[in-house]
Amino acid sequence: MPRAKLEVTPHWRLSRMCVRLAVFGVLLLVAAIVSARAEPVLVAAPCLLAVVLAVRQPRPATVRVEASVSELRSFEDDGVEVSVSVAAGTELGEIGLDLALPATFVIDGDQARRAFAVRALSHTWTVRAERWGRWRVGPLHLRLRTRGWGHVGTAELTLSELTVFPPPSAAREVAVPPALLARVGSHVARRTGHGIEFAGIRSFAPGDAVRRVNWPVSTRRGELYVNEYAAERAADVVAVVDTTVDVGPFGRSSLDLGVRGAATVVQAYLRYADRVGVVTLGGALRWLAPDVGARQYYRIVETLLSSRLDDRFLEPELAYLPPQALPPGALAFVFTPLIDPRAVEAVRNLRERGHPVVVVDVLTSEPEPGRERDAQLAVRIWRLDREVLLHGLEEMGVTVLPWDEEYGIPLERVRLEPLLGGAR
Repeated sequence: MPRAKLEVTPHWRLSRMCVRLAVFGVLLLVAAIVSARAEPVLVAAPCLLAVVLAVRQPRPATVRVEASVSELRSFEDDGVEVSVSVAAGTELGEIGLDLALPATFVIDGDQARRAFAVRALSHTWTVRAERWGRWRVGPLHLRLRTRGWGHVGTAELTLSELTVFPPPSAAREVAVPPALLARVGSHVARRTGHGIEFAGIRSFAPGDAVRRVNWPVSTRRGELYVNEYAAERAADVVAVVDTTVDVGPFGRSSLDLGVRGAATVVQAYLRYADRVGVVTLGGALRWLAPDVGARQYYRIVETLLSSRLDDRFLEPELAYLPPQALPPGALAFVFTPLIDPRAVEAVRNLRERGHPVVVVDVLTSEPEPGRERDAQLAVRIWRLDREVLLHGLEEMGVTVLPWDEEYGIPLERVRLEPLLGGAR
């Protein structure tokens, strides 16, 4: 990132040391007048002289600040360098820098830096974000002292915005959607076509390529036979993230796990050349049409990051989404704690519209049972209601997966074919 050059105007005021010396000198003068003695004047004179000399030291009207952030986009726990350089037109008694960051950031080393009797000061911090989101780097507190420390100048400025992406969890395999597009991809379809997965042999027909002739079988049977291969097709996948509620401990809340899980699904299916999109439920309904390519991953994550900034609450309704958001037959991964009934109704709506649905339960905490008997009974009833809800979704043909604390989303455990009657 290019360095940003700013002309900062400090706010100057008398230093506390200068004020204390002035007050001390004036009190001594008053004491000398009241007591009619010269000894207090001998002590007050050096103090007042030091104050006058300190106040007369030059103060720069502006200072030049150059700041840069090495990366404007990073992943969680990735180091980002923040460089700041301050230059003044005259020599100052002290230049100090203090970088204040949100609680989700960690600074390698000391966050404050200062130097004495200098004209310029430069320093570089390495910061690490522990939670995804859009964060302002700063504020940067600038503190200046004139020679003699008569005046203190302060200024505050905010550096660039840093976008922190959630790190996707590992996904070794993916579930093959039952409806595949008539587009070349990496999933093995049931029908034959151009691919590398062997599907069987058949008699030679005019137009077959000679390289597909199975010579051992043709020699034994006395006629030509060719190899058949399974077609390789692509799929439409949509990640639906429930942002209506956010429950759970800091850094492990349902929204955190949902965003990380959606990033995993998006990255995993994009590697297979599938079209992937995203829909967020809660606040303003946001969606991004399925597309391919590495750029689509960052577009989807940017859409997910925007969900945290929107505190409005609108009833989620998928029935009126444009067809580009949820193409027919698209595989939907829904990340939800299954607390808001509107989100549960959205899952049912998806299933009724013919979409294969995989619900990832991102609720990792439950209500704390109190000591009272009624409170413990209420928690038991809540657990039973939740089991009934999960069982009802499974009866509708929805695959329900719990969040895995070690692997995140166990995509290799998703089995869609036995449930949905096989892929086309």
